[in-house]
Amino acid sequence: MKERVISNISILINSFMFLILGIILISIPTTSIALFHLIVSVSIIVLACISTIFNAIRKKNIKDTLISLLMLIFGNYFLNNANTFLAIFPLFFGMYIFLCGVIKFVTFTVYKKRHFKGFYRLLFNAVLDLVLGTIIMFNPLKTLKTLTFVLGFYFIWVAFNYFLDFLEEYDVRSKKRRFRLTIPNIFTLFVPYIIYVKINKLLNREVTRVKIDKNTSGNVDLEIFIGVKDSNIGKFGHADLCFNNTIYSYGHYDEDSKKLFDTIGDGVLFKVKNRKKYLRFCAEHSKKTIFAFGLTLSEKQKKRVQEELDKIESYTYRWKCVQEEDDSQEYGDYASCLYRATGAKFYKFKESNYRLYFVLWTNCVKLVDNVLGATGSDILRLNGFITPGTYYAYLNNEFKRKNSNVIKKEIITNKDVFDKENRPLI
Repeated sequence: MKERVISNISILINSFMFLILGIILISIPTTSIALFHLIVSVSIIVLACISTIFNAIRKKNIKDTLISLLMLIFGNYFLNNANTFLAIFPLFFGMYIFLCGVIKFVTFTVYKKRHFKGFYRLLFNAVLDLVLGTIIMFNPLKTLKTLTFVLGFYFIWVAFNYFLDFLEEYDVRSKKRRFRLTIPNIFTLFVPYIIYVKINKLLNREVTRVKIDKNTSGNVDLEIFIGVKDSNIGKFGHADLCFNNTIYSYGHYDEDSKKLFDTIGDGVLFKVKNRKKYLRFCAEHSKKTIFAFGLTLSEKQKKRVQEELDKIESYTYRWKCVQEEDDSQEYGDYASCLYRATGAKFYKFKESNYRLYFVLWTNCVKLVDNVLGATGSDILRLNGFITPGTYYAYLNNEFKRKNSNVIKKEIITNKDVFDKENRPLI
């Protein structure tokens, strides 16, 4: 199975398109705002009409018809009430910034209590976000023109990054970790789950795993796993990495240390020295679908990855889960189940910010991002926190690029790991 590769010309075209869009937003902001209002309102009305006709022909249920009618009502309302429509965008933007400020402030209080480094910088950023978010929320229309300028410069920066991507297509060795603007996390939070739903519909949950390879030489030296399942927390996804057939994963696996609705706890690193065993466990115990991205690395990059992993492990000390402490009965917590199935070894942190797991800051992606950064990846923590969805979007885009070092994409569903007689397939 093959996936469409993004050509060098496509990357260059995207660069020019974002550049032109950015220049337009900065040079004629008033016209851009009015045009944006018209295009979006008319698009909603047109989509609502098409959807209503489609539902009538296909005789869809009343729920789909009501949604179409609501879209039509909102589209007409927005078309005739420009100020209300134009206030919504900055309002939600302000709410997003305010939320980032709240997350940073909570992280600051936790970091200060634990005497971690850099917490005053977090406080400064938190106050800045809270103040800016409040100003935007209470004066959405007054800040609209300013936001248009900001958006214009944002698109120009995106264009610059696309142009650097275009240059790197001709010299992969020039790839370095650099300052890059990422999509706000609110848009990528549920990306893995959305893809998970589509995959289940497409594959009908009855086929073997899907491998998508590029026509390129090189071996897979490092894998990033984005795991997702149909549960409340599972919809956000979880990130692991596999290097030299060993799984490394960071999370809050000590049940006794969990606080604040399981969002905070002691940071725990586990290692499983068998890829197949771990994938079987994910299928049997967690019912996850795994999106595995394979990267090819140079010898220098592999050395850097190992050095980063060694550095992270140097912060740790051995920690035993309940099952490892007491093997007289079977315990049901995640760490104990993982230990029984794979022989995983767990470690807690005696120093570094890994000591504290916080779902919206020092989460499972922190380990992956720090290790992947050693290879030259340019994911950057610009929005306060990175989600597994951010990583899926990044890796999937890198996979589509012709000359990137992401050379394999594998989708492993529950049905791919065990057959109908519950015999392992991998």
